[in-house]
Amino acid sequence: MRKLIVMMAVAALILGLLAGCGGNSKDTASQDGKTVLTYWAHSDEDAWNESDEAMIAAFQKENPDIIVEREAFPYDDFEQKVMTSFMSKSGGADIYMMWGGWAVDYASTGVFAPVPDEFIADLKGDCYEPVLGALEFEGKYYGVPLEFNAEWGGLLVNKAYFDEHGIAYPKDWDDMIRIGTENSVSSGEVFDMRGFDFISFDTLPYIWMQMILSSGGAFYDGESFDFATPLAKETLQKLVDYVTVDRMTNIECLTGGEIENHDWLFSGEALMAPRGMWTIGSGINDYELEYGVDFEYIQTPFYGPQKLWAAETGWSLGVNSSSANIDAAWKYVEFCLEPENLLQINIDCGMIPPRKSVAHDPDYVAAVPYAAPILDCLDGASFIGYFNTDTLKEAICNMYVDIVLNGTGVDDAVSELNDELNS
Repeated sequence: MRKLIVMMAVAALILGLLAGCGGNSKDTASQDGKTVLTYWAHSDEDAWNESDEAMIAAFQKENPDIIVEREAFPYDDFEQKVMTSFMSKSGGADIYMMWGGWAVDYASTGVFAPVPDEFIADLKGDCYEPVLGALEFEGKYYGVPLEFNAEWGGLLVNKAYFDEHGIAYPKDWDDMIRIGTENSVSSGEVFDMRGFDFISFDTLPYIWMQMILSSGGAFYDGESFDFATPLAKETLQKLVDYVTVDRMTNIECLTGGEIENHDWLFSGEALMAPRGMWTIGSGINDYELEYGVDFEYIQTPFYGPQKLWAAETGWSLGVNSSSANIDAAWKYVEFCLEPENLLQINIDCGMIPPRKSVAHDPDYVAAVPYAAPILDCLDGASFIGYFNTDTLKEAICNMYVDIVLNGTGVDDAVSELNDELNS
């Protein structure tokens, strides 16, 4: 209770300070007779920066009466700046690049302008289920998706190692675990080769949820969680055994280590790592590897007989309800979501398009060939649920660390997990 009171006091202080600050989007409505829009984005990915600038230039060429001023910030600064703006419900940008899950926390506050009915009707008829899930509140939508965020479905493979040792890529789950176990090399907690590195803040929760769903199980009914089912406990025990018995990797990434599973693979110290497609750019640009020679991206085998899995709403665009130029802001957002423009954005950024027609466009498949292995399982993805996914993932990862490090039994661990999540 004392912690809650302190948090409320701090929030009140922040809001009070914000109320006295300038910078409201209403204050920058025009320039030389033209409408000026402020667009906030993060600056961590060069490909995204270049794609945004190209899209803005193309839009302004068609709409010379509208100026879009993009302001980009390093991600941590960007998130803090956006959250502060959302809390104040004044100031900020006209248009936000926003993580879909942020809408879960803030759509109910009125900070976002609702998506025009005709626009959302067009998207609903063409989008995959998960990409719109977090953007809906009480029958209205408060943002539109730029991508299909898939933290399941794709498996990074160390092609050089597979080729050198004459190993074929895994054909099913059991084959993947066999290959991972046989090729893991470690001495204590020091690994020379992590055979199957499924440990990261995103990967661990999603791999467990996929194991449950693909086997015909469930963990969330729309109102409450239940990870204490026999299937959930059986699959969790297997994930624990992969570390404690089979020794395919360790949990360093969850206990303070800064290197994630895809980094180990790109460094040549992991054989297989399930990860989102966004990591491919890191392998090519940051590690200067050659796709198709050093590594490849294939479909991760499913644990159960059905290609069912969970996905959350990814990067999206939203419009500030306090903007003096809401119509102009939506005009730019709609421009970005036109199929030909959305196609280019997802090609530029190496993302999966949220619209089915764009994801299966031959031009997209030709330009982003590494997306092909997971396109056929996108229809099996369901929206993970209307809740803060970071809270869910943190709880699952903390529970897993407790089991591995402290020997807590799976029965007790999932019971505590249910209590934590449902509270």
